Amino acid sequence: MPTPTLLSLCGLPDDVAAELLLQELMVEEPPLWLYAAVVDDEVRWENVPESDQEALEQLLEDATRREALLMSVGRTLDAAQLAEQGAQGEEFVVELCRKHLCDLDRPDLAAAVSRVSLRSDELGYDVTSPDTTGHRHRIEVKTTSSASVGRVEFFLSRNEATVGARDPGWSLVAVRRNRDDSLELIGWCSSVNLVPHLPRDVSGQGRWANVRLSIAITDFQPGLPLDAQS
Repeated sequence: MPTPTLLSLCGLPDDVAAELLLQELMVEEPPLWLYAAVVDDEVRWENVPESDQEALEQLLEDATRREALLMSVGRTLDAAQLAEQGAQGEEFVVELCRKHLCDLDRPDLAAAVSRVSLRSDELGYDVTSPDTTGHRHRIEVKTTSSASVGRVEFFLSRNEATVGARDPGWSLVAVRRNRDDSLELIGWCSSVNLVPHLPRDVSGQGRWANVRLSIAITDFQPGLPLDAQS
């Protein structure tokens, strides 16, 4: 099908067009080995079938370009998977907040729970919910599949960290995604628990933008932040 994306390749040099076309195909229909081959910014060629290695060598003679291509496809797929996982976690927390308020005979307040990330992802939080005292909580939701070894791993943006440090109503809620794709609540923590783990800018010429954190599960309080106030 002559889609706009494919048509845009026609005017490019053959080697560039071939590389972009291969990338497009691998993103559209990822080979099963890709998830085992690209791990933590490293290409593990032993997990790539020999026939596919030969095909990649024919299309891209330069070994560095082949590795860069697989890394790029892996990051693209990871980002899409994380976005989908994050959206599911946010909806899960919205429903938990509503159930919490309904269980306390406040269905009127449950109606005020909102997933604000649908309107903007620049607010520094994903969900806003009242508790029964009238206090409004702003919740950043992190969904992870790596919380089975006593730690919770997730990415935090500088904006999220800044908003959390300045807003006493902000908290981070962690959700575990199990192997059967079911979700369960790990717990919550305030920004105070995160500050010791944040990087520091070492010069005025560079600023950190995103960080991958690994926080002990024991730093998370059980339940929702609403529980602590209601």
